[in-house]
Amino acid sequence: MTENTNRDDSGIARRAVLASLGVSTAALAGCTSGTSTDPSNTSNSTDGGGISAEGSDVFTSVEIGDATLEIEVADDASVEFINLIDPNGELFDQQRLASGETTTSFEILGRYEDSVPTGDYELVALDGDEQVDTTTLTLEAECTITDVLWAAENPDMEWDKNSPNWETYAAVVIENTGTIPSLLTELEWAGAPVARLQSKESQSYYHETRLPPGETTVYSKRPVYRTENALGSLDCGQLGTEPMVVTAVVQVGKDPSYSQQIRYGGSQSCELSIVEDDSDAPMSNGGEN
Repeated sequence: MTENTNRDDSGIARRAVLASLGVSTAALAGCTSGTSTDPSNTSNSTDGGGISAEGSDVFTSVEIGDATLEIEVADDASVEFINLIDPNGELFDQQRLASGETTTSFEILGRYEDSVPTGDYELVALDGDEQVDTTTLTLEAECTITDVLWAAENPDMEWDKNSPNWETYAAVVIENTGTIPSLLTELEWAGAPVARLQSKESQSYYHETRLPPGETTVYSKRPVYRTENALGSLDCGQLGTEPMVVTAVVQVGKDPSYSQQIRYGGSQSCELSIVEDDSDAPMSNGGEN
């Protein structure tokens, strides 16, 4: 995925939409003025699904849901609006608290087809025209592919064994060391046996898998290590040790890649083996989202 080059225009569009819904211009102003943050309010730590809002007397809880940022304010706080400001200083979204309400949420994952900017976000609490409090939240998703597993060598994993060729499937282990989930939308298998079988450079499979902080194992939906089909088979005797590069296309953060060396052999039937050496390691991240 590529960086959203229309971010400034989209920020202006969101402001226009909010204004058309009757949000006060004073509340909108909270995203461009008076939002300097005391360093004591900066929160970079996580605890499970929560993001710390240390130093804030108003924001008592910030939690990460499936696709939302869940906000809770103190019972005795007088808050009418909460602004969420993105790392570019643009108004990402605004929520209004009715009288007596103390919780609200912002959708941060799956909201747009393009990528979500990561970095330091500002939460700004407003009571009418007056800014009540502000705190900084670091929202990052840092994904790395730590392993690629072949079903034939790992039969005890959770493969779909109803498939007649499940042993040619693959699994990708993705570690997210950030503070928020990302979303896997595609796995691209460049140089995979199944791609070579079809005389293609790569084979892509689409996914919609949430990648929360921690490790997630993603199973391929179709064969990866397949060397024959109804139309023919690979001539593995003509191949040596060839690279396969797996790239995970994610919605938040950079697209990570992983290289694996596959040795082809055999004459009548294709024999595959994975070469365990220093090349079986994560590569540098791909294009930035």
